[in-house]
Amino acid sequence: MDRSPRFVIEPSREGPPTLVVMDGGSSHYLHSKVAPTREADSLRPSFNSGKYDVLIVLGVGLGYHLMPLGEASLAYERVLIIDILQGIDSEIARNPLTAFLLEQPVNIVAGCSIDEIQPKVDQFLSQGATRGIQVLEHPASLRLFPEYYGNAREVIRKAIDRFSANTATRNAFSRRYLRNALLNIGSIGRSHPVNALFARLEGRPGVVITSGPSLDGILPFIKKSRQRIVIVAVDSALPALSASGITPDFAISIDPQQHVCEHFAHGRPGETMHVFSLTAYPLPIRLHGGFLSLNTHPVSQLIEELHPGAIGSIDSGSGTVAGDAILLAARLGLSPIALAGFDFCFGDHTIYARYTAYQRRFALFFHGRFGPVETRNLDYIMKSSGGHLVDGRFSRRSFAGYRASIESLIRREAIGNLYRLHTSGVSLIGTVDIASESFFSSFATLILDTTPIIRSTTESYPAISRRPGLHALQNALADPDIQKRLLRASLPGETDEALMNSMKLKIMHMINMEDEQ
Repeated sequence: MDRSPRFVIEPSREGPPTLVVMDGGSSHYLHSKVAPTREADSLRPSFNSGKYDVLIVLGVGLGYHLMPLGEASLAYERVLIIDILQGIDSEIARNPLTAFLLEQPVNIVAGCSIDEIQPKVDQFLSQGATRGIQVLEHPASLRLFPEYYGNAREVIRKAIDRFSANTATRNAFSRRYLRNALLNIGSIGRSHPVNALFARLEGRPGVVITSGPSLDGILPFIKKSRQRIVIVAVDSALPALSASGITPDFAISIDPQQHVCEHFAHGRPGETMHVFSLTAYPLPIRLHGGFLSLNTHPVSQLIEELHPGAIGSIDSGSGTVAGDAILLAARLGLSPIALAGFDFCFGDHTIYARYTAYQRRFALFFHGRFGPVETRNLDYIMKSSGGHLVDGRFSRRSFAGYRASIESLIRREAIGNLYRLHTSGVSLIGTVDIASESFFSSFATLILDTTPIIRSTTESYPAISRRPGLHALQNALADPDIQKRLLRASLPGETDEALMNSMKLKIMHMINMEDEQ
């Protein structure tokens, strides 16, 4: 959208203002020029705050069709309104009938391009929805600007799909997330706040590594340039790096499940500094310690509420460990940043990079004389992809959401100077494809020694349990009212009293462990 359409405000016959959109030599009324307030009943039958707690509206104009939202009977938790007209919020502020739309819980996004809308919708949805998300459209706005609102509708659809997938994951693992968070509070004594790392490696070249198939062809170049780069790896890439004799500087882990231990068992992290989310599986945190990152889980929110900014976060909002690794690299100050293993497809008819725990397990169980692992790989790919092709490569529809979440992160955080190594994967907006040899010969030219910087960071920032004031968390967790709120938020829809009581006991156990430390 090059510029927002022009509009003028004029009085209607009944008195309240109406709105006229100017299009070249033509003018179009967005509301009735006689009685615009009659629109107040146009969407009334469609509002359903009993079923949905979040509402998104396409098209607002002067907001007459949204007047029912001012009634106590329509109690949406949050409302997002998207409109093409820049400055329309100022006109709404002057209209006593609809000025309430500028108050919480309503948010208006006006005059933004489609590219600007996407991160705003993602941010809005990241705050959650317990019962569901309703989307309504202002018919007159859609008639005047069908292309704009059609594109906005597609952005919202994709954002809701991503949100629903993440919500399904959270609901499936809600008990485990809460259990992990409580257990990790018990191990908090060995952890440092992740924000202690921010901007510590400003201007140094870095590589973010995940376990896609193309990593195999990149590892020799990474090994050759190892002393001239900073490596941020997702946990699943640790075995592949270890097999090549490469020790990363940082490893990120957010998975709440036990199988994550495979990555650490087959990898030899050595001097690697680990960064864990509060809800990550607890055993690696106990073994390795490292840096703790908060996320959107209620326990994290409680800690942040008690001590704003004390720990920090690399939660990318992408729902992926790869997204969190990219955000850590950016927060470290690394530049330029290369991405390795970000394929979004089954490159070279392979599922994962060699020596990863996934590929190792697949080869161990399925390799045989009459069914070599290459054949098994291809069988899996054909079944998993359903023949779905992207840029001529076998992929999965779920990979499209993964890629879109990474692109949204890059755009939202304005991460620049970003390159993608080895161009056999599906394209990624916001990055420049480059051959591995070209990247390392151009940007990785000086010997780096990050060890003194990291060591001084851990010495300058004491472990979280020894930081002033954080013991208030114990008192908060011991408060029965806070316990009740925490359990309800962490276990949506849970009614099992035995489970609730068990979780309360775990909370008290965590408090006692902290006291002993």
